[in-house]
Amino acid sequence: MSPYSLTPIPRENEGEDRAALRRALIARREQLPDRSAKEAALTAAVVRAVTALEPICLGAYCATRGEFDPLPALRQLAQALPDVQFALPVVDPATRQMRFVAWAPGEALQAGAYGIAVPVDQSRTVEPDALLVPCVGFVEAGLRLGYGGGYYDRYMAGRGDVYTIGLAFDLCELDDLRAEPHDHLLDLILTETGSFGLEAGLLGDEEL
Repeated sequence: MSPYSLTPIPRENEGEDRAALRRALIARREQLPDRSAKEAALTAAVVRAVTALEPICLGAYCATRGEFDPLPALRQLAQALPDVQFALPVVDPATRQMRFVAWAPGEALQAGAYGIAVPVDQSRTVEPDALLVPCVGFVEAGLRLGYGGGYYDRYMAGRGDVYTIGLAFDLCELDDLRAEPHDHLLDLILTETGSFGLEAGLLGDEEL
């Protein structure tokens, strides 16, 4: 566990109220101190990890509600790995499904579902072989707490060959989180000071 984590978060009972956890973690994240320095450190960690991984197509996301913004890392990666395709998610609230569409740093974005930015050009659906996944919370084993919509869990179902990198800040680390049947463990979780998960220590943490 990171020494900078502010956990444990109080829980009303052993069954744990995930909605309450989300509210508490999002509130913490939106008040993150020294955000610029922490974002810069996490950006550097993402660039190192993805450069080592050398994916064919990297799926990312547009930040919301105090999330770490991965787009500056994508701009750096576009220079370091010119052959990599980038993609951003588009969700359909009616079907509760998510797909990824081709996008490149600098291309136009517009407001999408839930107020999250999406590419203006959504004509080309792609299948990333690596994903940057936003985490509301996480535990060091690689279990992620999301927003509860299940979009990423449904997308990753049956896609065991996709390498998943969760992104979070230290203060969103949890001391405990009970897995639910639909949850998928992430291969790697990066924060501004360390790496966690199934493959922590194998990619991207040489200088953390």
